[in-house]
Formats: sequence, C-alpha cells, structure tokens
Amino acid sequence: MLSSSLRSNSRIIIRSVYKQSIIRSFQTQPFKQQQKSAATTNNNVTIPNKNVITTPYLNNYKKYYQLLQTAIQTTPDELVSKSPKLVSLHHRLNLPLNFKLSTLSRCLNCRSSSISDKSSDNHGLNILGKNLLTFYVTEHLMKKYPRLPTVILNAAIDAYISSDVLYQIGKHIWGIELENDTIMNRYLSKEPIYHTLGKLRFYNNILPKEKGIEVIKSKSLSEKDAYGLAVRSIIAGIYIQAEKSPLEVAEKFISEHILSRKLDVSALFQFEQPTRELAVLCHREGLQQPISRLLAENGRLSKAPLFIVGVFSGGEELGQGYGSSLKEAKARAATDALLKWYCYEPTTKQAPVIDAGPVIV
Repeated sequence: MLSSSLRSNSRIIIRSVYKQSIIRSFQTQPFKQQQKSAATTNNNVTIPNKNVITTPYLNNYKKYYQLLQTAIQTTPDELVSKSPKLVSLHHRLNLPLNFKLSTLSRCLNCRSSSISDKSSDNHGLNILGKNLLTFYVTEHLMKKYPRLPTVILNAAIDAYISSDVLYQIGKHIWGIELENDTIMNRYLSKEPIYHTLGKLRFYNNILPKEKGIEVIKSKSLSEKDAYGLAVRSIIAGIYIQAEKSPLEVAEKFISEHILSRKLDVSALFQFEQPTRELAVLCHREGLQQPISRLLAENGRLSKAPLFIVGVFSGGEELGQGYGSSLKEAKARAATDALLKWYCYEPTTKQAPVIDAGPVIV
C-alpha cells in the first residue's frame, strides 16, 4: 500500500512539472503586444524575442486581415467598382447613377460585425430608413383606407415593413448574399477582398459558424434583423444620394419595392360582436338601425342547410352573409357591412375623408 501511494504521488508530481514546462514553452504575449517588434536591440546586436511567434503564414494572414478591415472601413471607389456582387446588386435595384457603390457597401455593413467600425456601419442609415419607411407606408395606408382603426392600421404597417417582410425582400427578391465564411477560410482560398464588400456582414467572422450551435450576445443580430437593416439602409442611401427632390425619389423607390406587394386588409379584421358593433356604427352616423332579413335558403330540414341573410338600414342593403344557421349568416352579414365601411377607398378626385374613429362597443 505504501509503495503504491508513493508511485501515485510521484506520477502526480511528474505530470504537474511536465505541464508547467509545456505552459512555459508555449507562453506568448497578448495580441496587442505581438504587434510590436519580435526582436530587441542591445549594443547593435539583434536578440530575437522568444515569446513572440512569427511565421510567414501568420504575417500574411495579419496583412490580409488589416487590408480587409481597411477596405470595409474606407470603401475606396477603385476597390468597390471591382466587386461583381455589388455592381450586380446596384443594377438589380435600378439605383440611380449618383448612388455610389461605396454607400451601397456601407449599407451592407452592420455594427455587430467583427471588423466593422462605428463610422462605417449602417446604424445611422438604418434609423433614417426606418423613419422614411414608416412615414410613407403610413401615409399610403391612411390615404387609401381613411377609416381603418388604429389597431388594424398598425397591423397593416407591420405587414409591409416588419423584419420578416424585409428579410424576404432583401434575401429572395433583391438577392443580397450573406457573408458566412470565416476570414481565415477566405485567406486560405485567396479570395479577393472586394468580394466581401458585396455581401451582407453582420456577425463575427473570425470563428467558424458551426451547425446547430448559436452564440447569443447582447449585441448580436439575427439573420432576419440584419437583412432588415440592409433594406432600410439602402432606402436611406437613396434619400441621401438624390440630387433633386430626395423625398420624391425615396417615395418612388418605396412605392415600387415595398408598397407594390398586394395586401388584403380585410383579412386583418376580427370582430367579436359584429351585429352590436354595426348597430352602434349606424347610430353614430345617423342611419336607421340595421335589420337582418332572410334572402334565400336551401335545405332547412336537411343535413347541410344553407341560409343567405342581408342586413339593411332603411331601404339600403349594407351587407350579405351566408351560413349553416340563421345566427351564423346574420353575423357574417354584419361583418360584411363593417368591412365595407372600414375598407372604404375614396376616389382620387374626392376630398379627403376624415373618420370619427373606431366604434367602441
């Protein structure tokens, strides 16, 4: 027993000594100190510094990293003009000629990227683009549907400019590519630096991105949020780069790329008490109280009956509805009348419509 304990203690001592020797042999200075000279001069004699690792591969990678960082932060015109992805994106969006490629590359550079700089990211452009989008989309909806309740109006605005929608526009319609390769892999494959300038950069590209593993930080962005930043930044860039009438140029671009999508506003409504709400609306507008009338029926005593009900205010029909019961048909008729009221679209020659607001039941 005594000999076995002595052997185990000796093994532990040998392992600890061996481990300390390895740590001493591979101990290096911090990264910032590695940027200093790897040699010291004493009496005109150069003495190499053993604590600094210098290899030609590491030096070349360091130069590549610094050139990439400088290119992203400065975006020189002679370099961005060589990026095929950036030029093709400029043509796909039909951007004006005065919209510089350097500005477009900045729109793709998010603050959460590992090699971005606050003076060269799209943070400020994103704020301006978000305000422009919200203003013009709200103006468009209020002009087209002046009677929309506030809740439905906000839902319609989100249906046009939410992060999910802008993600679909930026990735699948505009074709913005994502930079998901590490800087080391780009260096080893000898990828030109200008290729990176045409891709969306939003996360730390120093470490490889493993499938099924996601690093969550306080300043990290999701892929959807990054595409939203890029789309809003491009809209802001159009406003800034416009030579004449920047508001009109931005409004035209938003109308062509954002508001051109079809939105069924009636699908956003959900009435809990449609018959009662319709009665309150008619009373507020000075109309006669709505009356439901059976217009047609089929198979009342059968397994699948069908009833068609119309709701009238005086002699004017407000809406129609159908259902397998009279109660269901009456509720659908009241819902149809409410949708016709809220989704009313005035003509272009008509004076602006000012609504009294939603009906409170």
